[in-house]
Amino acid sequence: MKALSWITNRQVVSALCAAPILLSCAYASAEEVAPAVAEPAPAYTLTYNLGVYSNYISRGNDWGGGPALQGGVDWAHSSGFYLGTWFSTTDPQTLGAAGSVTATDPSGNPLGSGNHVETDWYGGYAHTFGPVTLGVGGNYVWYPEGEKSYHNRNQDTFEGNLNVSAYGFTYTFYHAFTDWYGIGNTKRDPASAISFTNPANVINAAADTSGVEYHELKYANTLPFAGLNLAAKVGYQRSSDICLNQKDYLIGLNRNFSLPTAGKPLDGFNAGFNYTGTFGEEQCSIDTKYYTDDNGQVINDRKFTFYIKRSW
Repeated sequence: MKALSWITNRQVVSALCAAPILLSCAYASAEEVAPAVAEPAPAYTLTYNLGVYSNYISRGNDWGGGPALQGGVDWAHSSGFYLGTWFSTTDPQTLGAAGSVTATDPSGNPLGSGNHVETDWYGGYAHTFGPVTLGVGGNYVWYPEGEKSYHNRNQDTFEGNLNVSAYGFTYTFYHAFTDWYGIGNTKRDPASAISFTNPANVINAAADTSGVEYHELKYANTLPFAGLNLAAKVGYQRSSDICLNQKDYLIGLNRNFSLPTAGKPLDGFNAGFNYTGTFGEEQCSIDTKYYTDDNGQVINDRKFTFYIKRSW
């Protein structure tokens, strides 16, 4: 009986000693089998970008007059809403500054020093349906210096837009709800040959020039070699009151890359070039010279633009 009791006690003690080991093994096995719990996706993202460009090209026109510094901040919510702001240095000769050719407005008043910086403030909403994304948004262009245009108007402009994207293509329709960059009605009396500097030849320089449209079709895709990205677009600027109707195009290549460091590589860099130009410019009865700056330099000719930027 004592022998049986000793054997039983010994088995109990052995079981107690082995239990923690068995439980530990079972716990470790469960850890290995159980999938890791994924971190919940953030409700929003905040990204930044900064770049140096050899030209500031917008809709086929050079608004920079040389190298431009550009950058911005973007906030995007998981619901599809987004907000952002962007800036670029600009050439004041294209934005109201007195030049060697144009020093006064149509009424003879001297022009100012022009705007050296453009800022854009935008927001909108986008929603995806399978391969198709639909979006609506608005963009307010604000010039902090507040310099007036050639027609002595505020150059700040607000545009709304509608867009649809699928399979690398994006079509966007823009509509101006304000005077377009401070421009007055620039149509002329076809029967008159009076110089534009004479206000009598302007049908109505004080006319509302809102309603300017811009149609843009873009394509972007990654090529199957060298890690290159292709960018292409065509656009059409249209207005019934301003003599600036024209079409433009862009084709470019760019590549993403990282910079090696002593630790983790510095990601988010992109470098490339674009080739831009215009065609189908509207011919008015008297040339408005809209696509020249106040020094008489053409701003809508063909041009290569090189750039390097970083997003993070």
